[in-house]
Amino acid sequence: MKVKVVLVIVIAALLLSSAALAQYGYGRSDCSNAQDRATSAASDLSGYARRLQRCADSGDFTDDCSAEFRRGKYAHGDYESALSDVSMYCD
Repeated sequence: MKVKVVLVIVIAALLLSSAALAQYGYGRSDCSNAQDRATSAASDLSGYARRLQRCADSGDFTDDCSAEFRRGKYAHGDYESALSDVSMYCD
């Protein structure tokens, strides 16, 4: 009987301590990773936007800038996904 009581107390203590870790420390790594990914995605998107602008400004009317637009579109998708992660992990 005493063994069961001790076992229940130990399990309860483990559950409480893991909940505290999740709230105060464990999730910070996920948040930092999400913020780093968002920073990188923003930089990529900015770079592709500049490339698209340079293509449009070049005056080369034989280039429709579709490659630059496509890369920018994919970069925007990555950026949206990264922002979603920040919203999820950095509550």
